[in-house]
Amino acid sequence: MLMIVLKGLVTAAFIVFVSEVAKRSTLLAALLVAMPLATMMTVALTYFDTRDAELSTRFATTTFYLIGPGVVFFILLPLLQRLGAPFLAALAGSTIATILAYLGVILVLRRLGVEL
Repeated sequence: MLMIVLKGLVTAAFIVFVSEVAKRSTLLAALLVAMPLATMMTVALTYFDTRDAELSTRFATTTFYLIGPGVVFFILLPLLQRLGAPFLAALAGSTIATILAYLGVILVLRRLGVEL
């Protein structure tokens, strides 16, 4: 239980840290978020918690398959803003489109026999 709380606190601290960095440098904050730190930590913690290398590798592989749909958000948000959409509408629209992209990729991968 202590490890779960500790993981939650570290994650929250990272998000707060990055949001504070973003106020001073969007480039540095974007680099921190774009780096797969969360994935690396999750892969490592999954392995150390379970000693199951296959599970950790499967998580990393599944994450790889789902990188593409996540890009939809980063394309649509600025595009919708440039088209004049209010920020919250652009945020909602790009979030919904991203969710739909994830669902689409998951369905296609499953039909192709890829186990996620």
